[in-house]
Amino acid sequence: MRLVQNMAIKHKIIVIVMLTCLIALVLIAGAFLFWEWRGQKENKEQDIQTQAKITAANCASSIMFDYPKDATELLSSLNADSSIVFACVYKANGEVFATFLRSEEDEPYVINNPQPPGLTWSHSDGLVTIFEPIKDKNTFGPVGLLCIRSDLKPMYAALKRNVANTLAVLLLAAISAYLISSWLQRFISGPILDLAKVARNVSEKKDYSTRAFKTSSDEVGLLIEAFNEMLEQIQRRDIELVKAKGELEIRVQERTAELTTTNEQLKDEINEREKAEHKQAELLKELESANQELKDFAYIASHDLKAPLRAIKTLSDWISTDYAEKLDQDGQEQLKLLRQRVDRMHNLIDGILQYSRVGRVREKIIEVNLDKLLLEIIDTLAPPPNIKIIVESQLPDIKCEETRITQVFQNLLSNAVKYMDKPDGLIKVGCSEEGEFWKFSIADNGPGIDKKHWERIFKIFQTLTPRDEFESTGIGLTVVKKIVELYGGKIWLESEVGKGTSFFFTFPKAGAPEPVNEEVAATVGALDDSAEAGEQNNEN
Repeated sequence: MRLVQNMAIKHKIIVIVMLTCLIALVLIAGAFLFWEWRGQKENKEQDIQTQAKITAANCASSIMFDYPKDATELLSSLNADSSIVFACVYKANGEVFATFLRSEEDEPYVINNPQPPGLTWSHSDGLVTIFEPIKDKNTFGPVGLLCIRSDLKPMYAALKRNVANTLAVLLLAAISAYLISSWLQRFISGPILDLAKVARNVSEKKDYSTRAFKTSSDEVGLLIEAFNEMLEQIQRRDIELVKAKGELEIRVQERTAELTTTNEQLKDEINEREKAEHKQAELLKELESANQELKDFAYIASHDLKAPLRAIKTLSDWISTDYAEKLDQDGQEQLKLLRQRVDRMHNLIDGILQYSRVGRVREKIIEVNLDKLLLEIIDTLAPPPNIKIIVESQLPDIKCEETRITQVFQNLLSNAVKYMDKPDGLIKVGCSEEGEFWKFSIADNGPGIDKKHWERIFKIFQTLTPRDEFESTGIGLTVVKKIVELYGGKIWLESEVGKGTSFFFTFPKAGAPEPVNEEVAATVGALDDSAEAGEQNNEN
């Protein structure tokens, strides 16, 4: 594309005309070859079906009277069609009754086992095969089966000839288009090149009295008129500029005195601006780091979480469809419940992806009943029978984004269930007041966490156990920490190895505030949008 942009205009016109003609000709030639091949194929099918029906009708009496010699003579009449390489008549029990083979070289084309009636194409073997039932004229019942195999080489040869002829015509048309476009382009490029020459002279010599010669009244003629008018205006302004130059020198002297007075003020402003630019550079560096973290988060959520959910929903749809008659009403309800839970998890992941852009997409702040929400989360997690989840006190109603607060409780409860190592697991959910905040706790009697890992577990993609033992992306607690801090709260834990872990986080009683880093988040979102738009443009 850049090569065409750097061409001379006459060459561009030739290229445009050539490309237009060649594309149109190639489309026409492709359509011609397609319909030609389709016509040959339909004619071939018609011919071989006609031959099969006639031969099958003639062989019916030979099978009825058990006279294979007569059937062999009938098959020998197919020798007139040079494309037929093999023919065979089978009895109703599949026994070979009579055969025709054009030459010994065609022996690999022999079929000893009859197939169901029908016509098949085999481009790999270069053959078309038809099986035609042989019916009794009186009972109309099948008494045998006829097989005819025809060689496709004549069709391929005809197609090659058509392709060669078409290419020759395309070459001749391309040469003609080139010659004609080379001759006609001068009517467009000539005046433009003359105009460009005048413009170059004006630019080099600064002679604004020069005018371009108008040769036509088309768009190029209008361009030349506009160019001449522009030169006339420049010439007038040049004279005015010379006059104004003297006046300007006087004004410059006056302004110099004023600038000297304000010079100190400008120095102070420059210093302030340098400080602001330095601060902006630091902020951009932070934004780049945050943006990379968001991209990693979105990749994990999209590929490692959504894919199994889609597979579960697809399998449940298949089971519901394929075993609809075998499943009772209760089974159907269970499958429906499964799909609903998959949809719920899918929506939750979408909410996480929106949150991963740190404030760029916000949900509506609503009043959330935590008691009801917690029951739904526990129902979704479906803990095993040996693990008991207890809500020690009534939870308050809070104003927040439902998807995010759901993610906080779900991640914390899910981790407690996943890593439980006791035969009788116990998880307690509690809430208390702490000044202007609600203080929530999720405590378990699991394996506990060594103190040296307390800060590490809140970092993205960090896990304490091998992924082969526990399936984990290492982002759950990172998401929880971000959400809590976005709402102006904080999160921490207390744990003792072998006895259990307690996670605590706070939430303002006044409800979810606007995020402290809203301006930064909006800037990150803008950068992320620009990056996504750039990737889409590259893909297009």
